Amino acid sequence: MHFTTTLASLVLLGGSAISGVEAKCFTSGITWPGGLNVFVADVERECRRGAFTGTFRPGEVKYKCIQYGSGTKMEYSITNKNTRDSFDLQDEHCIGGLSDEIRGCSRGGSSEKSGWVFTSDPNEGRC
Repeated sequence: MHFTTTLASLVLLGGSAISGVEAKCFTSGITWPGGLNVFVADVERECRRGAFTGTFRPGEVKYKCIQYGSGTKMEYSITNKNTRDSFDLQDEHCIGGLSDEIRGCSRGGSSEKSGWVFTSDPNEGRC
């Protein structure tokens, strides 16, 4: 079953270049503090540690909050938009999806890519 869901994940995500991406940058809230490479490295570390990867049940959301300093937090989430099937999200797709919102949106953002929603959002407050 793992091979089947992995293959399905690759097919779905691989099709994003063809089907396009629906992206939305946030227009309010704080901007990314400091260098973006720090946040991309955080996302890569969390994806490789398994915080967002592995099998997602239909509609499942995986969320991670990372504290950055005393009053700033980075909130990340990935949602499987499929309402019927579970899919396995690979590390590289996790990293790419969350990093796109860091690099492309000064206040964070959300994008839908082939049935997955990736959100990266800097906020004031504590986790």
